[in-house]
Amino acid sequence: MSDLKQPGRESALSIEKDSQINVVVNRPDEDDVIDLMRVFHNMKITRRVYAWVILLCLVVGVCIPLLLYQFKDADSRVASVVTLDYDVVLRVDTLGEPVYGPVADLSAPDGTELDLSQITSAYVLQNAVASLELSEAVSLTNIRSNIHVEKILTEDSRRQQEVASRMLADKNAGAYTQLQSVKLTYINQFVVSLDNGFGTEDGDKVYLPDDELRVLLDRVLASYNDYLATTYANYKLPGDAISIIDTDNLDIMESLDLLRSAVDELYDYCDDQTDAVKEYRSYRDGRSLNDLMATLQTAREVNVEYLYSHVYANSIAKDRAEMLSQYRYLLREAQTKLNVVNENIKSTEEILKSYQYDSISVENQESDSSKTTKITTDYYNNLVLQQAENYNEAASLEISIDDLNTKIANLQTNTSVIDTIQAKNELTKAISVCSSIYQSICEQMEEIIDAPFYTTYADATAAQGQAQPSFLSANVKKMILGALAGAVLGCGLWFGAAFIAEMKRGKSTKTEEEVQA
Repeated sequence: MSDLKQPGRESALSIEKDSQINVVVNRPDEDDVIDLMRVFHNMKITRRVYAWVILLCLVVGVCIPLLLYQFKDADSRVASVVTLDYDVVLRVDTLGEPVYGPVADLSAPDGTELDLSQITSAYVLQNAVASLELSEAVSLTNIRSNIHVEKILTEDSRRQQEVASRMLADKNAGAYTQLQSVKLTYINQFVVSLDNGFGTEDGDKVYLPDDELRVLLDRVLASYNDYLATTYANYKLPGDAISIIDTDNLDIMESLDLLRSAVDELYDYCDDQTDAVKEYRSYRDGRSLNDLMATLQTAREVNVEYLYSHVYANSIAKDRAEMLSQYRYLLREAQTKLNVVNENIKSTEEILKSYQYDSISVENQESDSSKTTKITTDYYNNLVLQQAENYNEAASLEISIDDLNTKIANLQTNTSVIDTIQAKNELTKAISVCSSIYQSICEQMEEIIDAPFYTTYADATAAQGQAQPSFLSANVKKMILGALAGAVLGCGLWFGAAFIAEMKRGKSTKTEEEVQA
């Protein structure tokens, strides 16, 4: 191939001069091209009009979720945080007297674990719906299935549970042992929630308005509060041990012994109440329980103790021989009990002296260090408590024995005959005075139990994030999504209108050129 230029080929390339190759691939007609700059120019011209269109789309997007919320029977929930508010026995002091304080966990007033399942019991629910008119008929079974109770863990228990859960997630070998050793404790609060939508899953559900749902939950909690107040002994009226004294069949000294015990029990019942209860003043006469206790103390000193001293010193009795026989029988019984208690004291003292395992060593592994703690065993503690009870019982029996010996000696030495009619009249008067004070105390306690402040719970409107949301907060996410959708729709209409205007302009230009041609 010596010559690049072949004969008969005029278009052959020549290396002696510059050459240019132009390639055109599917070149469209100029009228079919959409100029985006002109589209944006059209959008700029109509910006004021479509600003109002976008605003209208935003408003519509916000309003549509609210309208759907109004016409849709969506499941709702109301809830309340229940706070226990009563005193329980915290400990027993050195004298054996109970020390009361505010409840800090889910303990009942008698010290046992509070039974929260009673919230959904038939007794509580029947009292809750009694005389309550609802817009729809709802059965107790449906109410029970829609009530949920949630306990609230203490901070330490929650932390321990989280640690055990992380160990279980990491497949730690000691995770199950850790879970078994975790003892969950709860604070004195729990959450009670009530779901709307009563009925079976397959059938049609009945929905109550939000205000009726809240009223129903409040009535359930109030009924449970009444259940607590009427179940535990701390909230019951004192027993009537005064009016049952039979002065006709009992001797004067026996009747006085019963009267003294009844007055002491009544005073102790009042003294065991909280300060708020004792300081509450009645709307009937303005008196408080402290005033009634002062009146009872005066009656005990003037009417009971004075008469008892007179009868005791003069050995006044309707039948001396019968009283001597009865006192001697009580004396033998008390001495027998004292001998048994002394034997228990002796044996327990020997066990305590010979008991060598009064403490054990426990190693607690914390991080990289371990420490040993001395913990007194429960068996040793029980022995100490039992010994203290033995000493208290022995002291009480010794006092009773001395009192019986004195009564027997007085009946044997004092042979003067004293008319018992006046003493019996004084006894009747003392019983009447004490019985009247007992009735006043019962009326005061009945008024206190029915008072608004005398409650065992305090409900709040917010329930640990589970309370019924407000109208706006229930739809805030849908409103935001609706606003975004409205803004997108408005911008799309704005761009589409400008795009269509540009397309129409191109078609009209092409038509004019064809007509001119």
